[in-house]
Amino acid sequence: MVERRRNAIETCLIVGLLLVAPLALAPCAPVSLILGQPTPTVTPTPAIPATPLPPPAEPTRPPEPSPTAVPTPAPSPAPPTQTPPFPFPLPAAGRSKLGVHGIRSNRILDFAQTLADAGTPFRIVKAVDDLGWLKEVKRISPETITVGRLAHEHEAAGLVNDPATDLDWYAALLMEPILTKVYNDPSLRQAVDYWEVTNEPLGGGVPAETYVRLAQLTVKCLDIAEANDLRLAIFGFSAGTPEWVDMVALVETGVFARAAAGGHILTLHEGVFGDDPLDKWWNVHSVDGAGNPIAEETGVTAPGGWIPGGPVLDGAGALCFRYRFLYSLLQERDEVVPLFVSEFYAGGGYDPAHKADVVTRMLWYDGQSTTDDYVLGFAPFTLGPVGGWKEQDYEPFYEGWDGLVAYVMARAAASPPP
Repeated sequence: MVERRRNAIETCLIVGLLLVAPLALAPCAPVSLILGQPTPTVTPTPAIPATPLPPPAEPTRPPEPSPTAVPTPAPSPAPPTQTPPFPFPLPAAGRSKLGVHGIRSNRILDFAQTLADAGTPFRIVKAVDDLGWLKEVKRISPETITVGRLAHEHEAAGLVNDPATDLDWYAALLMEPILTKVYNDPSLRQAVDYWEVTNEPLGGGVPAETYVRLAQLTVKCLDIAEANDLRLAIFGFSAGTPEWVDMVALVETGVFARAAAGGHILTLHEGVFGDDPLDKWWNVHSVDGAGNPIAEETGVTAPGGWIPGGPVLDGAGALCFRYRFLYSLLQERDEVVPLFVSEFYAGGGYDPAHKADVVTRMLWYDGQSTTDDYVLGFAPFTLGPVGGWKEQDYEPFYEGWDGLVAYVMARAAASPPP
């Protein structure tokens, strides 16, 4: 009985396994857990084809090292070149009073910049007609004194020779070019410190009363200038003038006292021409048999400068430092005004082949003028020449290690600070 039951159980198990096996082999699908509801049909997800693997990469080799470059040695720097020392003996200690007279600027601004960079700017610079570049001079070295001249047909003041000339009208005529220039370009007020109102008036050989009228005319020009807040550089006498008697007449008008009170200056011209020595008739004079000064050459001389009618003065001369005769009068009267030698002629010509001689002449004059504290400076005539002055060009004498710019720096370096 028991045996028959066991056989029946085994038979049932075998039959159950046979029924379950197909189900186990079928894909799984969700079966509803809620009884009595049909099981939803699920669409099988298509199989994603496998991405083929890339072929194996070629084995890489490390890059071969580049050959080591052989360094090229850098060339040694050239040793700095030294400017040779200034080749001529310097005057006594003190700052140079050398300035510039320029008709065209040419290299003047280069020279001004070099000196300003060295801490020893030009003392004074004068321009003729083209005054615009004086603005650049002031930009480079504001302490440089600037003087402007406008050339015109009346600047020699020839009408003062006529006693009938209306001096008020004539003063307005002389000042008109200056006032017009300033009106058209107001910036010139800052660029030009002093305006030359006349240039080489009269000359020698005119009566002293003509110089008196010139002084009266000049006072009227000063009045107009001051009414327009301008300062003048008065007279501009030519070389070798005035004579002693004219100097006395000028001083007695009071024109220099008037100029000094208004802050104006005096200009004049000095020097020698051709191959004359610069000290011709300087600090020496001819004497007659009794030892008295005489204008004729007697072959006998005595120390001290002299002009006819004047005193014998140490360090004065008929050509160079003639102004010392005039200033002996002004010092006696306490009417000294600053002086600018606005055209200086060194002699020796303008050929750069004679540079050493001409530069040496300039140094002698500069050294002498340094002893006169009322002298603002002197300006060799000229740089930037035009027209009939083309052959009178001192520019090459300012250039180079042996030129005047180098001299100004060398003299400053040799002088103790003020």
